[in-house]
Amino acid sequence: MFPAPHILAVLVITTPIILVSDALITYGIVSVIASVSVAIIALRVRPGEIAFLWSVLDAVAFVAAIPAICMLIQILPLPDIPLANPVWQSAASALGRPLAGSISIDPGATLIVLAQYLSTLAVGFVAAAIAIDRHRAERILLALTTATTLIALMLLATGLGVFAFISVGEGGAARNAATNCAALGVVFAATALLHFGTKRVGSTAWLWVTFASFVAVVICSLAVISAGTSQTQFAVICGVATLAIVVVIRIFRLGPWGCSAIVAIVFVLATSTIVLQPNIQSKGLTLAFAKAPEPLIAVTQAILADVRWGGTGAGTFSAVVPIYGGFDARASGAIAPNALSAMIIEMGRPFFWAAFAATMVFIILLLRSAVQRGRDFFYAAAGAACVVTITLLAFSNAIFSTPIMILVATALGIATAQSKSRSARSTA
Repeated sequence: MFPAPHILAVLVITTPIILVSDALITYGIVSVIASVSVAIIALRVRPGEIAFLWSVLDAVAFVAAIPAICMLIQILPLPDIPLANPVWQSAASALGRPLAGSISIDPGATLIVLAQYLSTLAVGFVAAAIAIDRHRAERILLALTTATTLIALMLLATGLGVFAFISVGEGGAARNAATNCAALGVVFAATALLHFGTKRVGSTAWLWVTFASFVAVVICSLAVISAGTSQTQFAVICGVATLAIVVVIRIFRLGPWGCSAIVAIVFVLATSTIVLQPNIQSKGLTLAFAKAPEPLIAVTQAILADVRWGGTGAGTFSAVVPIYGGFDARASGAIAPNALSAMIIEMGRPFFWAAFAATMVFIILLLRSAVQRGRDFFYAAAGAACVVTITLLAFSNAIFSTPIMILVATALGIATAQSKSRSARSTA
């Protein structure tokens, strides 16, 4: 499978650089790298590995294809079907000629998001194919921990006047992306500490790796505490708690009733914390945790009130805002207050609820795999913790940055591949 593991590791390690320049050219480079890696794996993967890979990815691949199909439908011209967005009728009246409209008000923006999504899926597939072998999975986990720790160090360095592009105001795109990466870094570093700290290997190198993992936990935690909001810190706590719950269940060998009791307690505590949020009454659950300027919140509330079931098209939030006026979209970059509102506006409420249900099912499946798995249980547990963290972060800010997509896709690819044991393992 050489050199696909090395390419993925380099891509993950370079996420701090991608954070500096997260633009269209970056999307293109990532897409090319992902495509090349998929081609390498298709040519070099062993028959036994591809059979096992398909056995763990078949259902996931089916569900993951649904958003791509929805975005493709949003782009298609719909000349005689009332599904097209009304903005196309207004454009046709202004031009004095008929137009074949679409669900998306900006098919070009939706096409870009579709390409980004497909490249993210490709990164996840590459990670899953590589992580079939536990030794390769181990190296990618170290790469994830290293990359997020470097980003956390960049975030901490802003206090010294370095990396000024990250320190531009609370709620800035680069700052949010860096904070989100540091939040995931706590989960990755805790997983690495759990793995290497409990592995019975007496070598000096292993002790150094364990110590480095502990230092990474401290660095990422400090970055989240110093730069993150209370919502970000809550998301990290829930992510780490997910790891801890798995460890407790495994140590005490709790049965179904014990597992149900722990999950019920955690669910009640999390729900209570969310329901008691004071902004829910005025902003609703969708925007209650969003950290954004009030004018942007007000415009987003107005858009949410008018959103159609098919949405306005993926990636079109910046095109929708000027229609409502009363807000300087160019000054803010027209970034949605949080990922939750962006998904509802761009993809519609039915898609959002379907995605939310699929996310909950995925978390449950990963947790079940972590409880039932053998010595490599921590990969599935880390995947569940990663999904919990990123889902909660979606309530507070926009999470759709390229570094986050790479890190999450890689982590979930590893978790999916390692969610099932394999009797015969091959090495790279």
